[in-house]
This record gives sequence, structure tokens and C-alpha cells, in this order.
Amino acid sequence: MSFQTIFDIQQSMTVNNRRMVGQQVARSGYITVAQYLTAVPWVFTIQPHSYLYYPQVRDIIQTIDNKDRQLPEQISFASTNLQWFVKMRGTATAATLNGAPAANTQTLALNSNGTFKAGDFIMVGGYVYKVTADSAGSSVGIHRPLIGTPTSGTTVFLGTACTFNVVAESCPTYTLNPMTDGAFVQWDSAFVFREYIT
Repeated sequence: MSFQTIFDIQQSMTVNNRRMVGQQVARSGYITVAQYLTAVPWVFTIQPHSYLYYPQVRDIIQTIDNKDRQLPEQISFASTNLQWFVKMRGTATAATLNGAPAANTQTLALNSNGTFKAGDFIMVGGYVYKVTADSAGSSVGIHRPLIGTPTSGTTVFLGTACTFNVVAESCPTYTLNPMTDGAFVQWDSAFVFREYIT
């Protein structure tokens, strides 16, 4: 639960889930735009909370050292501090895939019990997507091509039930600032977590 703790007590979070788009401007001033078909991984840059009391968090730091930049962790935004990020705005509370989606599709046919709003989070086959436009619930657009080959009837997780499988792309080092019976932890930079796509 090391990286999860860093998310839970963060000072700030930068989110990058933008598609890879190339632009070329001709000498005449016309612009050509093309989207490259990629997995569009989620990238979270987390500014950790400085001045944690080392005797209380050294187990968390050790777990971070154990995972380092090698081992992934499931991150949840279901805590009361973070649920605002993934909380559903639509009325749907349950959904499944209605049919097997085509490879790399960005539209999902669903059986659901409610509506979806633009920006709602859904998870299919272990990967999280954002809904791109308001929907009555039978068909939703997603912000990136579907990863994997989920089958008809696959459960679609919604809102706070979504989890992100991430690996640390950058793990900062820390400085210990001594005080009475311990030290405060000061991180030298932000953590960068990238979605672990297998």
C-alpha cells in the first residue's frame, strides 16, 4: 500500500491522458493533424506531502523502496479524500458489455441501468477509460482505443470501483531533516506513475 499512501496524502496531482497527436505546418500555413493509434496510458505526477514524520512513515518508505520502479500497484480513488476524481455523474450503477467489441474500438455497446455523463470513469478488462459524451447508457464513447479483447457480458466497473494499475516511472529520493527524536521527510521531486499496460 505504499504508492496508494502517496496518492492519499498528496499535495497535488497532475493527470495526463492525452492522445498522441502529430501536427505539421506547411510553408503555406496549412496545418495537417493526425492521431497515432496508441494505448494512451494514464500518467499521474504526484507531488508528495513533505514533512512527514520519518518514525511514522518509514514502513511506507521501505515498501516504496521495495517496489521502486519495477513492481506495479493497483491504485484506487475510492477513499473519501480522492473519490471526487472518479465519482459518477451519470445515474448508472451497473453495466456489462453488450456483445464483443471490435479491436481498437472507441465505442462500447452496454447493458446498463442508467445514464453516463461526459468525464465518467469506467473500467473494462482491467483498464480505465473516460466517457467522452453524455449517453443514455446503451452506447458510450471512450477516450482511447479499447485495450485487449473483452467478451460479451464482461462486467464494466464504474466510478469509484475503477482501479489503475500503475508502475513508478520516477521515484524521488528523500532528505531527512532532523528534529527531536526523529526527522521530517523532504522529497527531492515528484513521483511519476504510468499505467502498466501488459
